[in-house]
Amino acid sequence: MTPPPPAVGRALWLVGVPASGKTTLARAIIARLRHHGVCTLWLDSDDLRRVLTPSPSYDDEERDQFYRAIVHLAKLGVDGGATVVISATAHQRTWRESLRNQVNRLDEVWLAPSRDVVMRRDPKGLYRAAEAGEIDSLPGVDVAFEPPIHPALVFDTGAMSVEDMADVILARMF
Repeated sequence: MTPPPPAVGRALWLVGVPASGKTTLARAIIARLRHHGVCTLWLDSDDLRRVLTPSPSYDDEERDQFYRAIVHLAKLGVDGGATVVISATAHQRTWRESLRNQVNRLDEVWLAPSRDVVMRRDPKGLYRAAEAGEIDSLPGVDVAFEPPIHPALVFDTGAMSVEDMADVILARMF
């Protein structure tokens, strides 16, 4: 008996500054993929941070360690044939490029709403805290955010619905 061909995994990394809509869009994409029977793995930075760095310092060393772990988990998922959806700021290109060098397919989708939109959303109060000087390591404010060089797609998440963005992404991926 001939074994079935291996499943072909892929990764989709939703990148953008905090409050750009990464988790919300990932949730919609995952729901649609699962509805169609696609094997998925969702790696959300907020969820993983609670486990990998429960008392985060957000310094460079900790962020490097955190994103190395995300890249490793994503590679394992892709190698296992899953469609891995990553919703994580990943403000340094080097982290995303590390995954690109380890998997056959990585699509980066850059969520790029206006500053007004992210400040208005700000569910964790990060922008208010940065403006008040209470935190000094917010990507896009105090820390440079390096957008993808060749993103598969770019969305202004303040101008397009989550449903429409998910439709465009899934049409491109499949």
